[in-house]
Amino acid sequence: MAFSPDEVSVLLAQSHRRCCVCHRFCGVKIETDHIVPIEDDGSDGIENAIPVCFECHAEIHSYNDKHPRGRKFLPEELQLHKKQWLEICADQPDLLIGAIRDADVGPLQALVDELDFNAVVANVKDYKNQAASSTTRNSCAPSMRGQFPFFRTTSDGLLLDAYRAMGAANAALESRSFKPADWSEATNEAQRLTDEARGRITVARGQLLRFLSNKDSS
Repeated sequence: MAFSPDEVSVLLAQSHRRCCVCHRFCGVKIETDHIVPIEDDGSDGIENAIPVCFECHAEIHSYNDKHPRGRKFLPEELQLHKKQWLEICADQPDLLIGAIRDADVGPLQALVDELDFNAVVANVKDYKNQAASSTTRNSCAPSMRGQFPFFRTTSDGLLLDAYRAMGAANAALESRSFKPADWSEATNEAQRLTDEARGRITVARGQLLRFLSNKDSS
């Protein structure tokens, strides 16, 4: 079972597709989470649904009760977040008119966007343009490792492996401009490393999206 699609549509319109916890605009990157999880006898009624962004969804479900740090999101608090935000949307819609829609992209969404960008670059067959646009921006992945448990499991290795492959491909692409005599050999090596990076990016992105789209999403 899952939330009613018609009721979800109404709820997303009521929330203006903004996260009920952090209030960021999410667009299509929003999820309806169960406030009380199904395994804790939560229902699929829309009263048990809360629109949240990827980052807040991850934080809600990543808290480790066996090694507690900080404060866990409790169902009672999530209900209040939902109630407060829907009241603001209904009673003070003027506040949303001037609100920036795409500011403060969270770290998980930044990581997804980053992998998407590098996947596009890795598919470019013109290696001159690829060298000009390719980037790893790899400060993101290491900084995330301590924040969510999945970075300490299988996904951790997959994501870091993808960054390693992207870095190697970038280095090979950049080196060609300094070694014209070895252009053909360097181009072949750049192509090989880029093809390797493309596969690893795809695997890492898929693993990350599977984590974000867990069974409590609809």
